Amino acid sequence: MAFVVGINLAVAFRMLGMVPGVATGPLSRFYTLHWYGALVIFLSGIALLIAYPAKALTNPVFYLKFSALSLGLVLAYRVQRILVIQAVPESERRLKWIAAASIPLWIITITSGRFLAYTHSVLLASRFY
Repeated sequence: MAFVVGINLAVAFRMLGMVPGVATGPLSRFYTLHWYGALVIFLSGIALLIAYPAKALTNPVFYLKFSALSLGLVLAYRVQRILVIQAVPESERRLKWIAAASIPLWIITITSGRFLAYTHSVLLASRFY
């Protein structure tokens, strides 16, 4: 999760002009590592869901994290397309809005992930049998 969130926050801060000394070209190379990290997040999430389905599916915080992570990855894909496919972004204002929207999504993803361990009311479905 640290690779995915860290890379996205670094790109978002650069797009918002908070670190103007960093070039956008080298940042786009990190997206390969980013997508491998996203694959690891997906596989570990599936494994946890298979191990404890009742714990995850009965917890509203799980849905918050899943939604924020999904929207964050969609926005990361859009930023990557703008940085890689269009070397000079046509709409820098749109890119700034995407970057500004992604920062709270990644904060929500990390925070809700930390709360998942403490907010479940059901651990195993066998409790009901």
